[in-house]
Amino acid sequence: MTASGERVELSTDALGGRDREELIRDYYGRICMRLDLVPVDGNEMRFNSVTTLLPGMSVTRGAVAPMAWERTQALMADGNDDLAVSWIAGGWRFESRRAHALETVPGAPCIMPLDRAWRAEARQGEWTVCVQLSRRLLEPLVRHVEDVAPDALRPDAPETRLLFDYLQAVSRTPLTPRLAPLVSQHIADLLAAALGTTREVEEIVAGRGVRAARLRAIKQYIEENVANARLSAEMVGRHLGMSPRYVRRLFAETGGSLSDYVTDRRLALIHGRLGDPRFAGQPIADIAFGLGLVEPSTFYRRFKARYGLTPSEVRAADLRRPAG
Repeated sequence: MTASGERVELSTDALGGRDREELIRDYYGRICMRLDLVPVDGNEMRFNSVTTLLPGMSVTRGAVAPMAWERTQALMADGNDDLAVSWIAGGWRFESRRAHALETVPGAPCIMPLDRAWRAEARQGEWTVCVQLSRRLLEPLVRHVEDVAPDALRPDAPETRLLFDYLQAVSRTPLTPRLAPLVSQHIADLLAAALGTTREVEEIVAGRGVRAARLRAIKQYIEENVANARLSAEMVGRHLGMSPRYVRRLFAETGGSLSDYVTDRRLALIHGRLGDPRFAGQPIADIAFGLGLVEPSTFYRRFKARYGLTPSEVRAADLRRPAG
């Protein structure tokens, strides 16, 4: 797979004609996915997806009509032994010769190994998220990776939830070639942590993918609550199930502090509003107060230190700038 972070969009809505279904099954299914696609309940075959290609893996999100995916003996001739981990809105019914048939609860993950035959059926595909990765990425990290069960990931485990959130973020964020290998490693680490890592690599995994995902979750919570003047490590930790000390330590490891990060986000939002015509009539102090900066002297000092201008000077400069 490419290491560039390239995104590939596929949509059956763009296809028409008598041979539409066979084209979908042959190109999208057997060639692209290396799977047989089978509609269920008499539904028309339909799906939309966006796939991000990373070193040794791909991350896909999309929506599908009720259908089944089959890894057949004929397709297994390609020698592909990747693992696919997939979540879907209505849950999976997964059948294979090596395991009893199982049905996952809605939104729970299912592990689908491409080195054996199976059928995975979904009757409600309002949304789906999947990561397919080379088994070699997990072999140094996970005991007996070749024997993981389809339901080996506990849907309520913190590591599994972090993995799912991280995959969703990756699928929606354009990636540069420099970031792609790092993101790939984070995903492998999170999946290994969710499956259970070998003793020797637990510390490495905790220091890479898990911490990265937790830091991202903290920043997302900050973004959603940045206007709350009481936002603190205690408030963040209480919501995300982490100790305030751990929250502070995650930021310290990046070379900053949670307090500085929150202030910087507030200053950036204030700076944006000073140039926004929708806020032209609102006093600067009210804008700052509405975004959680309740100490005027601290706000003005930090704003000028960051931007080299006072808030009034920034607003005046934006007002003088020609529109368009």
